[in-house]
Amino acid sequence: MNIIFIYIMCLVTGYLFGSVMFAPIITKLVLHKDIRKLGNRNPGAANTFKNVGPFWGILTGVLDAAKAYLPLLAAHYFFGLNTVSLGLIGLGAIFGHGFPLYFGFKGGRSAGTIMGVFFFFIPYELLISFAVIPAFTFTLLKKNRSFWTPFGIIMLSILIVLFFKHSPQTKIMVLLSGFAGLFMNRYYLPIMISNLRGREKY
Repeated sequence: MNIIFIYIMCLVTGYLFGSVMFAPIITKLVLHKDIRKLGNRNPGAANTFKNVGPFWGILTGVLDAAKAYLPLLAAHYFFGLNTVSLGLIGLGAIFGHGFPLYFGFKGGRSAGTIMGVFFFFIPYELLISFAVIPAFTFTLLKKNRSFWTPFGIIMLSILIVLFFKHSPQTKIMVLLSGFAGLFMNRYYLPIMISNLRGREKY
């Protein structure tokens, strides 16, 4: 089979899985409301946590990660795809969450989905970041922890992976996933940085 066709199929498959948005589904079932009209209007785990409830927010985050991790796991064990093909499934899921086909292309920041990708490719680095970053953000930051905690976990994981023994392909796919995350946060990140400097409130 043509390798380009395989790559395209992996990207599209990941995108279709990523387009399943659990925050709007859960919020609709629990509150009969649209999460995109509540709080900061972001259809993600953090907004669900704040406006629907901690349990539902955590569940949303787990499901957002699972929609990337489980397809990657299945593709690896059942189809034996190479690292690049697997990475494209992950990238597709990330962009699917950001621009979901089933929800009018209005998605979230993809933090949970990126963590699902990282849990497949670099689980140890992700777990280290999970241990370090929350301790930092909840000690030193007084606001916007729901943004800086996942952002910090993703960025630290990317930094650590450079010092762990992985194939160049794995490191490249992890870096691309991180850049995809920055793209999804292109509007939020400047606001949050300004907020840290005390210029404006989010």
